[in-house]
Amino acid sequence: MYPMKKFFQSLNGNDQYMIGNLFFLYLIQGVFVILIGSILPMMKEEYGLSYQIGGFLISAHSIGNMAAGLFAGLIPLTIGLKRSLMVLNPLTFIGFAITLITGNPYLLIAALLLTGLGRGAVSNYNNHAVSALSGGSSAPLNALHGFFAIGAVSAPFLALICNRVFGDSGWRYALYVVIALGIISMITSGFMKMDSISYERPKNAGNSFGFFKEKLFWYTIFIMFFYLCVEASVMGWMVTYYTDSGVVQADSAQLLTSLLWIVILLGRFGCSALGSRMTSAKLIRMLSTGIVVFLVVLVMSHSLVPMLIGTIGLGLSLSGMYGTTVSNAGDVFGRYPLAMSVFITLTNPGSILTPSIVGSVAEMAGIRLGMGVLLVPAAVLFVLALFNKGPQTAKAKAESVLGLKTEC
Repeated sequence: MYPMKKFFQSLNGNDQYMIGNLFFLYLIQGVFVILIGSILPMMKEEYGLSYQIGGFLISAHSIGNMAAGLFAGLIPLTIGLKRSLMVLNPLTFIGFAITLITGNPYLLIAALLLTGLGRGAVSNYNNHAVSALSGGSSAPLNALHGFFAIGAVSAPFLALICNRVFGDSGWRYALYVVIALGIISMITSGFMKMDSISYERPKNAGNSFGFFKEKLFWYTIFIMFFYLCVEASVMGWMVTYYTDSGVVQADSAQLLTSLLWIVILLGRFGCSALGSRMTSAKLIRMLSTGIVVFLVVLVMSHSLVPMLIGTIGLGLSLSGMYGTTVSNAGDVFGRYPLAMSVFITLTNPGSILTPSIVGSVAEMAGIRLGMGVLLVPAAVLFVLALFNKGPQTAKAKAESVLGLKTEC
C-alpha cells in the first residue's frame, strides 16, 4: 500500500478526485462485464434465444471492445479526453437499456456491441490517464485493475441476490443496478478536471514496422490469440455451462463464478511473485499446461467436486496469462510504438470468434460438447508455449521479469 499512498500524496486535489473516479469507473466495468455471462442463461430463457444467438451476443461485446481500441484513441485528439469519456461511457448503459425492452436478436446484438464500445473506450482512457499521472508506475495500474476484479467478484452475487428477491425477472433488476451505477458515474465524471493529462498525437511514433520481422512478436501474437479464445468463452459461457450441464443449480452457478474470480484475483498476486523467480516463457508454459489440464477436468465433470477442482485450477491458470504474455514481447513493444496496437488488433478476434463457435456447437450437440471445443485452442496454446523461448537479450529478460500490464 505504501507506493499507492505515496502516489496519492503526490497528486493535487483535482487529480486525486480524478483517480478515485477512474477507479470507480473500472469497478463498474468489472461488474457489468462479468454480469453479461451471469445473466445470459436467464435472458436466453426469457427471450427464447438459442445457444447460437447467445454466442453472437458475447462476440458482439468483444467486437465493440476491439473496435473501440481502434478508434477511441483518435477521438480525444479532436474533442479532448474528458469529452471523449463523457460521450463514449454512456454507450454501455444505453446498450443494457436496450436489452431490457426487446428480445429481438438483431437489436440485442447491436446492444451488446454498444456495451463493448463503451467498455473499450473507458478502458483505453482509464489506463492512459492513470499511467500518465503515475509515470508508468505499476502500483497505480495494478490498483486500477484490482478494482475491476473487485467488481467482477461482486457481479455474480448481484445476479444471485436479484434472482432470489425477484425470481425469473431478477436479471432485469441486476441491469437496473448497473444502469444506475452508470448514471452515477456520468455525474461524477462531469466534475473531473483532466487538464493535467495530455493526449497528443505521438511524435516519431510508428514509422518503423520492424516488429513484423521479430519471431518473438509472432509467437506472442499466437499465444495471446489462442489464450483469448479460451478466456472469453469461459467468462461468457461459464454460468450457462454450470447450469445446463445439470451439475449445479442456478444459485450455486453464480457462487462458482464468484469463486472463479476470487481465484483469478489471488492468482494474479501469485503470478506477480512467480514473475520475479522465473522467465515469462517458463511461466507461460506452466500456465498453459494448467489451462489444458483443468479445462479437461471441467468439461469431463459430472459432479460438484471435480467441477470445483476444475474451476479453481482453471482460474489460477488463466489469472496471469495476459500480463505474462505481454511481457514475453516487452522488449519488442518498447522498441516499436505501433507494435502494441497491431498486437491488440490481431489477437482480439480470438475473443470474438470462439464464443460464437461454442454457441453453435452447443446448439447442435449440447453445452458440454460446446465447451469441449475450447480444448482445441487450449491444445494449440500448449504447443506454442512449448516452442516459445521468450526474450533473449539481457534487457528484454529484465523487462520480462518486471512484466507489463495492459488490461485485465
